[in-house]
Amino acid sequence: MACVEVAVFSPLPGSFTYSWPEELGEACAGIRVRVPFGKGFRNGVVLRLLRSAPEGVELKTISDRLDVQPLYDAARMQWLDRVRRYYLATHGEVWQLALAWAAHDDHRRFRCPDIGAFEKAYPLLAGLFINKRALSLKKMAAGLVTAPLVHAVHSACHAGLLNEVIQKPLLEHSEGKPFELQLTEAQTIAVDHVTGAAGFTPFLLFGCTGSGKTEVYLRAAAEMIRRGGRVLVLVPEIGLTPMWIARLQARFARVAVWHSAMTERERLAVRQHLDHTDILIGTRSALFLPLPHLSMIVVDEEHDGSFKQLDGIAYSARDMAVLLAQQLNIPIVLGSATPSLESWRQAEAGHYQRIDLASRIAVHALQVKPKIIDMRQVDGPVSPQLQHALQQTLEAGDQSILFLNRRGYAPALQCCACGDVPQCPACSMSLTLHRKAAQLRCHSCGFSRRVPLCCEACGEPALMPMGDGTEKLDEWLTEHLPALRFARFDRDMVTSHTRLSEILAAFERRELDCLLGTQMLVKGHDFPHVTLVGVINADQGMSLPDFRAGERWWQQMTQVTGRAGRGDKPGHMLIQTRMPDAPWLSRIGESEAEATMHEELELRRMLNYPPFARWVRVLFSAAHADRAVQAAEAFASRCHDLSDVMISGPMPCPLERVAGRYRFEVLLRDVSRQLLPWKLAALLDTLPVPSGVRRRVDVDPQDMM
Repeated sequence: MACVEVAVFSPLPGSFTYSWPEELGEACAGIRVRVPFGKGFRNGVVLRLLRSAPEGVELKTISDRLDVQPLYDAARMQWLDRVRRYYLATHGEVWQLALAWAAHDDHRRFRCPDIGAFEKAYPLLAGLFINKRALSLKKMAAGLVTAPLVHAVHSACHAGLLNEVIQKPLLEHSEGKPFELQLTEAQTIAVDHVTGAAGFTPFLLFGCTGSGKTEVYLRAAAEMIRRGGRVLVLVPEIGLTPMWIARLQARFARVAVWHSAMTERERLAVRQHLDHTDILIGTRSALFLPLPHLSMIVVDEEHDGSFKQLDGIAYSARDMAVLLAQQLNIPIVLGSATPSLESWRQAEAGHYQRIDLASRIAVHALQVKPKIIDMRQVDGPVSPQLQHALQQTLEAGDQSILFLNRRGYAPALQCCACGDVPQCPACSMSLTLHRKAAQLRCHSCGFSRRVPLCCEACGEPALMPMGDGTEKLDEWLTEHLPALRFARFDRDMVTSHTRLSEILAAFERRELDCLLGTQMLVKGHDFPHVTLVGVINADQGMSLPDFRAGERWWQQMTQVTGRAGRGDKPGHMLIQTRMPDAPWLSRIGESEAEATMHEELELRRMLNYPPFARWVRVLFSAAHADRAVQAAEAFASRCHDLSDVMISGPMPCPLERVAGRYRFEVLLRDVSRQLLPWKLAALLDTLPVPSGVRRRVDVDPQDMM
């Protein structure tokens, strides 16, 4: 009897053995199957074929075969197994994550609601069904499905989507245009280094904003495609894809896009045309698409925290991309004006080849020097200096950007009589005021309620908004600069990818004078007519209880600085703060980047902090605090068996309660970087998680909140 080892889509550890029925054709690793599991059925992936069945064990039989050919080749399957072992995930978890793109693949489109009527009307087609559920993929592979047969499926199953996909591919086709830009000497050297790489070669492309990193990516990609290869470009946010799509479509004939805002119809079209794609651009999940003949990977804005997955397996798409490049033996380019300290350390140690683009392409070639504005004696969200600068920029016909990383009207509502601040009933945080909607909202769990008319603690009608949000700034601009045409660019206003593209397009057409928004506004966008950038409140995020807070704040401020002066005119930046003497403020600016990273890296070295140590953060959450604490204590006590690993906790997380669950953490630190995370695997497999408790393992944590 033929047997297979299956990774069932389940959080349970290990894999499972099933017998393979002859009517499903020849078994092969890498295909999805439907298997009986517990009292129901689940999907899974065949990991390998077994020569014989285990003795004395009665095996269950595979119910269905869902793919004709393996979805991944052997190299990618090995890559996923390395990912599984590093991030301490189960076989089922990592395969379910990787194959999310195939979860609604077109084999489901062929299912008919009335099998009996279908068999009678289409006896030839019905003969291709197995167990009256799925098409016989073996016979499909033999070529029995012809155009009339597809038409029969379309008619019988009302699969209108199938016909649309056949007639209208989603890939963006164009003839491509010749390169018109003249490369600088530094860009030419960078392109030559990347295209001349043999095998796995990781590059850190370190260039100030506006130095032409994107042009280096495009020229290198063009050469790889000319040689017959394909290119994957990863970007941290959906907001960057409109810019990238426009540039890629202007240069290349076959471009595909992949991100979470796409419809199922769009996703299906991309999946079906991967073989005809030259460049695939997308966010984290694009990494898992099996783009054939992959010859180069680009990770743009590699420092960005959005590359870290927060739900499910806590993986870093940047690090997984490096691992994939190593597995496929191809070059990878990590680009940033403010590299992560992890990548900077790798370049310093000689593991990454560092390529510098030290100066801007702009004619004036001036880097922006920020001006610090002390807001301690200023009322309102905008200082007189910034208001004057906005007016001057408007009169000059230029554009501006206002950055405030806080959406809503105000971060909190406080009673001036007793000091009470309304809190989220499910989280350890205050509710944000959204004035136009007359709501208090929790930006963590999504809870919302109406704004009370008086204080619910003392009864006094003395509620006062505390702090500033983008909605309040919107109100201020409307009142004080009525001639300014502006738009808000935050997640309250940008509710779809279409809306995002519309706002960016209007700004590029200069139908808007100003954009005000949160961090999604300042990630890699190229606006050549922006000459003024104003930071409304630079103090946010500077003093969080996270050792990476300073690094992230500096990266964000430096990226904001880089939005100004990218065209023919020099840029200006005004930073408003109530802590003008904070040391991090003196480090803002691209000229300070290298010194800042060296200084911060030396501090991390002295403290044995990442990247000089490997950390694993294990979180336990439960509806009752005592259950989470007990589970964390049991885990911590078992961890003492791991020699040379430092253990901290259990202790409450900085944000102790989220969505009604109390959270406690155990932090494991390995200075040698040789023990963790691998030594934890056996312990996690054997230590059960109590009922009602959730355990989350975060290898190389980026957010300590």
